[in-house]
Parts: sequence; structure tokens; C-alpha cells
Amino acid sequence: MIVSSPRQQLAHPILGTSSTNLMPGRFLSEDGIDMLFDLKLLEDKRGKVSEIKGSIIKSLDILENKRIISVGDRVTRELLGSGRRPEVAIIDLKERREMNCSTIFYLDDYLILVARNPAGTLMREAWLKVRKAIEISLSGKNAAVIVDGEEDLLGFPAIILPPEGWVMVYGQPGVGMVSVNIDRKAREEAMNLLQEAFLPI
Repeated sequence: MIVSSPRQQLAHPILGTSSTNLMPGRFLSEDGIDMLFDLKLLEDKRGKVSEIKGSIIKSLDILENKRIISVGDRVTRELLGSGRRPEVAIIDLKERREMNCSTIFYLDDYLILVARNPAGTLMREAWLKVRKAIEISLSGKNAAVIVDGEEDLLGFPAIILPPEGWVMVYGQPGVGMVSVNIDRKAREEAMNLLQEAFLPI
């Protein structure tokens, strides 16, 4: 089922009380859950954004009983195939820039949202769809965001928006799966890098 949500302020406390005193910077709302502008990645910051953040996963056992938000088609498909179903999946139906729609067949019981996010950008529309998917998952239904464009930079909302205790899992080319434990420190680092590496479009 395809769900289209309007471009509007979604009022709900995803971050909870743990977000108090975070410094979201000039691109985010004071509570850190809304992005105020469409953003473009600065070319000279691309390498820094691509650096490994988190821990390389050597065994999927570390994800036991964790709530997961996955970013990327291959990592999402591997999680689904192992029986560790992400509460939220963010995919673009591509692998290494080539179309690969096989992941969609694993998402038959997921609520599907669609967002536009061209390569090298972080669009407010996509940010809000990730936020909506987290809302849906908190109500008990798994959700997936299918991106028209590229999903890579949606790792930012995948770290900033989920409640503490979740784990963001993504794929690092040539390395494997990487996990980021969602906590205050991870959010602050993501918010700081967002300010450093992007400019409004």
C-alpha cells in the first residue's frame, strides 16, 4: 500500500525528554525533529560524511531484541532474510547505482511511503517521510521509505529521529554492515556534521 503524507508539521515527541538541551543548529527546529530547509551536500565534505560511523557488525546476534532502522537495500535485505526485521527500512531500489528491485519483495507486510531525494541532497520531504515511518513503527506497524533518488544521506534522520535505544544499521562498501547505537552522543555528532557538511538549496 502506498501512502502519501502532506507536507506539514507533524507534532509528536519522537525524541522524548532525552532531547532536552540538544543544540540542533540552524537547519533544524528547536526540538530537532523537523528540518527547515532542503539541503545540498558540500562536495569537499563528501569524504567526511562517508567515513565509518559506528561499529562493524561481525555477528547479527548483537541486534537481538533491538529496534532497528536500516538504510540501504542490501543491508535491509540481509536483515530481512535473517529474520531480524527492521522496524523502519529506508531503500532506493538500487545497489551500487544499479537498479535492483528485489528488496521490495521482502516488504509485503510493511507500510510503504515514497519520498524524493536526489543524489547529493537531503530533502525536507524525505526527512518528514522518515519521521512518519518512525511514528508508524511506534504504533506497532513496520514501515519502509522508498526513495526516488538516493537514500545514502538519509542516515542523518535515521540517527537523529529515532528514540534512544534503537540501532541504525547501514552498509559500508567493502566493509559490510555497520551499526550506530542511537543515543544523545550519536545525535549530537550527526547534528554537528549536518551543520558542517550541508548548505540550504
